[in-house]
Formats: sequence, C-alpha cells, structure tokens
Amino acid sequence: MRIFDSHAHYNDERFNGERQSIITEVLSDCVEYILNAGTNINTNNESILLAEAYPQFYASVGIHPHDTAQIIDENKTLDILRRQLTHEKVAAVGEIGLDYHYDFSDRGTQMKWFRLQMELAAEADYPVIVHNREAHGPCMDMVRAFPTVKGIFHSFSGSAETAAELIKRDWYISFSGVVTFKNANRILDVVRSVPAQNMLIETDCPYLAPHPMRGKLNRSDYLCYTAAVIAEAKGMTAEELCEITLNNAKRIYRIK
Repeated sequence: MRIFDSHAHYNDERFNGERQSIITEVLSDCVEYILNAGTNINTNNESILLAEAYPQFYASVGIHPHDTAQIIDENKTLDILRRQLTHEKVAAVGEIGLDYHYDFSDRGTQMKWFRLQMELAAEADYPVIVHNREAHGPCMDMVRAFPTVKGIFHSFSGSAETAAELIKRDWYISFSGVVTFKNANRILDVVRSVPAQNMLIETDCPYLAPHPMRGKLNRSDYLCYTAAVIAEAKGMTAEELCEITLNNAKRIYRIK
C-alpha cells in the first residue's frame, strides 16, 4: 500500500515534542508523500521548512478564512505569498476558502481574501486547496468565477450534486477520516458517486482521526483506515484506491 496524505498540518503545536518521531514513523511505513498545508504567513513558512527537511514533504501556502481578519497590510501579505509560491517545494495555493460555521473572520473579509487568492492562483497558474464549511453556495460561485483555476475541495462535506459539478470542472474531491464516523452515511453516498480518478485522501492531521483512532492525535499512517472504508464503498481494494489517489495527488500537485 502506497499513500499520499494530500492535506496535513504537521507544524501544528499538538505535534510539539514528538513531531520528528511521528514523521519518521509514518514515512518508514506506507506513506510516500505528504502535503503540509499552510494557513497564514507564519505557518506557510513552517510548511516550507518541513518540505525542505523531508524529501517526501511538499507545502502549500495561503491564508485560511479564520486568519483573514488578522491581516493588516493587504499588499505586503500578497507580496509575501507571491514570494512563498516561488519555492520549489510549494505545490498549491491553500488552504483558502470560506468558513461560515465559526465565522472567526467576518464573511466580507473571508470572501475578499478568497477572491484575492483565487486571482493569485490564476496569475501564477497554481492549483488551490479550498476549505469549505457551511458555505457551499458561495464557494461554488467562486469556482465558477475562475474557470481556469483547478484544485481540491479538502475534507469534502458537500453534496453529490456539488461534487458532480466540481468533477465536470476537472476538480478533485478529498475525503478525510470523517468517512469512518458512525454518522457517515451521507458522505459515503458522495464517495460512491465520485469517480476514483477525481478522488484524494487526507488526514487533516492532527484533526479528524478516523475510527478506531478517534480521540487520538491523527497521523498519516492512520489513512489506512480511511482508505479501507472508501475502498469498500467503491468496490475495490484499499491498495488499488491508495495507488489511484497517490497518482491523482501527484497529478494535481504536479509532482514528477
């Protein structure tokens, strides 16, 4: 089994004290690649440092909707993002998007920075990683407004109809450990509707540990549980699913 964890946060403080040992363990097991997603200027730099330290790591850089309210100088922030994008191990703009559940940043500011970063991705010809929580309609409106930008809806929580429109637009749908939860019937229906060729798998670690690891610090080797549930829903083996999703992630992140 070969796994590409398409969305992780190993720079998170929850890994402090055991980060190196956990990364060494997961990379010595079945995990071949990890994309560590940035959420603001500082965590972007931390993601780049991880990508420099480990050949199997790649980074994305962006401003998470939760962090958009903290931006003071718009032009300076965009200039730094442009510079960060030029790093050879940076594979995407993200994570960006909208979070209407917590509303840590006001919705106007979230939307403004979502659009600015979609413009940046179009300008630089990079894929994007979209965070969408309870903002399905506005997120899809943004996708439609930028037809040349492609990317991933991470830890997908939308409908099969939304997934179908994204697939028609050559986007990818990423599924996390949520598919293993007891109340996962609706998202498993979406899993069954998404072609494997448009699918990625992710941890979003240290969050969303799959069953039977609920309550533990999530890590990339736990993707075997997520993969097993998705593979059963798709009528294939976990090994087949992991191989397909690994190649999908390499394609969208342009990893040779």
